[in-house]
Amino acid sequence: MKILANHAHLIPAPHPGDWWPEGGATKLLKHMDACQIDMAVIFPPFACQVNDDMWQANRWALEEIKPHRDRLIPAGTIFPLAPDAYEVLQRLHDEGIRQLKIHPSIDLHDITDPAAQPFYAKAQELGMILDYHTGPHGTRLSLAKPEKFDDVAFDYPQLRMVFEHLGGRPYYQEFSAILAGHRSYCFGGLTSIYNPENYLWHIAPFIEEMIRGLGAQHFIFGLDFPWNSVEANQRDLAFIRSLGISAEDQTKILGGNLAGLVGISLE
Repeated sequence: MKILANHAHLIPAPHPGDWWPEGGATKLLKHMDACQIDMAVIFPPFACQVNDDMWQANRWALEEIKPHRDRLIPAGTIFPLAPDAYEVLQRLHDEGIRQLKIHPSIDLHDITDPAAQPFYAKAQELGMILDYHTGPHGTRLSLAKPEKFDDVAFDYPQLRMVFEHLGGRPYYQEFSAILAGHRSYCFGGLTSIYNPENYLWHIAPFIEEMIRGLGAQHFIFGLDFPWNSVEANQRDLAFIRSLGISAEDQTKILGGNLAGLVGISLE
């Protein structure tokens, strides 16, 4: 079974004083090999990491993975309220990119801000997948509470969204309700939720029940590289394989669902 993992951040070599870890393509590929992962969807840096230039951040990642496109699948990063968001959205689509990482706690914004509506409408029209950080991140919870994602899903019923971390321990039940209410278009990112020492994000005890109740077609495995170590991701993969679910459902979670979304074959 080939594995396609989601949620691998590519990060340029940090400048002195930066808190971001380095996470280039070479390091990621070694990480993947150690975990026996065949392919991964990469997230470019955020604009704040690359001269506050959203397109330059995306362009850097595309150049970084150019020699490795057989294994590294590009997503984009975008801030829906940025002055150039509409332009960058179209340019990424023209590059063949179908998935966009959005982080309301890094690019501080209310996800239901009316100014984002043209962006959502265009993303839906282009068939893009919006991959969101969800849950606590040291910023106002009111910016991106679960019911706001539900509002976006109702307002743009064919807009596909991935909810990374499923909101963590404070919100995983609310995100379960959203997945159930928007069955064809919403997905849960099983990323950085396995460590019992990380109380706010540890929802592993509830995952098998969620998969059985909602269906494996709703879930996508993610790495959160370079924040998670090789050992952590090996543990995460072992956890998925230990669940009392069918081999077919494991295949969906470990790449099948994501491959269908981004339009690639794992054969």
